[in-house]
Amino acid sequence: MGPGCYLFWDKDGEILYVGKAKHLRKRVASYFQKNKQPAKTRVLVSKVDRIETRVVNSEMEALILENNLIKELSPRFNIRLKDDKNFVYLHVTNEDWPKMEITRRLVRDGSFYLGPKTSTKEFRETVRFCQKFFRIRMVKSSLDYYPHLLSGKFEVSREEYLKNVSMMKQFLGGQTRNVLQVLQSRMMGFAEDKNFEAAAKTRDLIQSIQVSTQKQAVQIKDQVNRDFLAFEREGDLAYFVRIAFRHGQMLDQNEVVFRARDFFSDEEVVEAFLLQFYPKVDVLPREIYVGSQLDNTLEVEGFLMESFPDSGKLEIIVPQKGDKKRVLEMAEKNARQFAERKKLEEMSHAENFAKALPELAEHLGLSDPPHRIECFDISHLSGTATVASQVVFVDGEPKKSEYRRFKLKTLNGKIDDFASMREILSRRFARKEDKKFAEKFPDLIVIDGGKGQLSSVMKAVDDFSKDNLFPDDFDPNSQIIALAKREEEIFRPGQKEPLLLSFESSALKLLQRIRDEAHRFAITFNRAVRQKKAHKSVLDEISGIGGVTKKKLLKKFGSVLEIKKASDKELLEILNKKQMESLRKQL
Repeated sequence: MGPGCYLFWDKDGEILYVGKAKHLRKRVASYFQKNKQPAKTRVLVSKVDRIETRVVNSEMEALILENNLIKELSPRFNIRLKDDKNFVYLHVTNEDWPKMEITRRLVRDGSFYLGPKTSTKEFRETVRFCQKFFRIRMVKSSLDYYPHLLSGKFEVSREEYLKNVSMMKQFLGGQTRNVLQVLQSRMMGFAEDKNFEAAAKTRDLIQSIQVSTQKQAVQIKDQVNRDFLAFEREGDLAYFVRIAFRHGQMLDQNEVVFRARDFFSDEEVVEAFLLQFYPKVDVLPREIYVGSQLDNTLEVEGFLMESFPDSGKLEIIVPQKGDKKRVLEMAEKNARQFAERKKLEEMSHAENFAKALPELAEHLGLSDPPHRIECFDISHLSGTATVASQVVFVDGEPKKSEYRRFKLKTLNGKIDDFASMREILSRRFARKEDKKFAEKFPDLIVIDGGKGQLSSVMKAVDDFSKDNLFPDDFDPNSQIIALAKREEEIFRPGQKEPLLLSFESSALKLLQRIRDEAHRFAITFNRAVRQKKAHKSVLDEISGIGGVTKKKLLKKFGSVLEIKKASDKELLEILNKKQMESLRKQL
């Protein structure tokens, strides 16, 4: 049996592992040899109930199939990218007047993307910088702050605007030399026109770019785009650092966490990183430097070049000496620091919340630390689109799969947070016949609110108690509390005075985190409901424009107001003439 993929399934029909092999029969048989198998391989094998094989024509096809199956099935034992949901990109739209946006989706549609970035905060600062100094519009016009601040108007020619966009792309791509030449010329022009304020701002920009490029510890003389990859392993995690050089200068550094069980070799971990991370980058470099030779270098190079048809040749190289070796050593040092920092963060986090639950139990007079905590919050805007959230924390950590959102059904447009909370709790607890109800009943209920909010809830509790909706071991008087935001006071049933904990208390920090998460979840849902209602009330009533077209309009222009402002030429990129006339009449 030649090359292909093998799939291990457990007795419940869950996928355990997907692997590839040059010789399927030999590779699968190797797992079941009794001698010298690592402990975690034995754990994997002990769970295998069924084996499936898929034969292909070449090792390259096996690699592609393996990668696709891992993405599709997410096997428990495979190496997997952990942080990709947090990746962000700068997108510059491909239109007459290009605009910028921060997005989590990379769409290879011919427009400009920069990323992925793993530090959202720093990336937002980069975007603000570009707005301020290159005066580029945002997709959402409400974010067009810096251009107005700098120039007071948008009256520039399209030609000048496109020059600014081009210069910004060069700057973001590391081509600072060209940008500096343009800025020097612009500064001299401002000075000749006696516009000294603009000249000074341009001078400051030139200096900031020069300082940032001079700071680099290593520069490479040639202009080849290349990446350097290093990682540090701790248990079942691999902490990767990717340093990107563009045009001879260090442009970016990414920190990425991979789940990789310790029975995988370092080479297998690097290969998995290359196959999973690089399809998410904006541009494929010409060279990628790694610490050790891969078993499937040619296949991995081929896979990535196929993913980037216009990229040209790619080489995966192990440097032996010189500048490239020094940069790789720098990446290795940064990876060790990244792993150490994450480990300390986890230890600190675990230590804080290990203290928090027993401390919380002691302050509230509970017999045991609360295992399951549920928090509820109400959100509305002047009484409109009233919604509620329920978040769940288990052993001090969020369990997002059990978060719930509610639309209020009994208010009839009234503003009544107390009635809202009563309705939501009634709906939450009126599940007596649910088999999972008893095992998922909270050990502590937290209400986002103050004394009045808690009092209203406790009136509802009387009804719940009469209907026998609480488990026998649940005491509402000690296991329901309210947390008021102003002074962070904890209100308890039957207690006149609030409980005040130190702001350094681990128990209070945990309650704040839970309350803030419920608040965030409720506000997000409220905003989504209002936006949907606003869009529906206007665009859905325009004849000839369906749901798909409406989505295209909102994606391009961002809001109904911007659609209304759009030129006929812009609208005709999405609408036909009849639809546009209908929109103009009814909007």
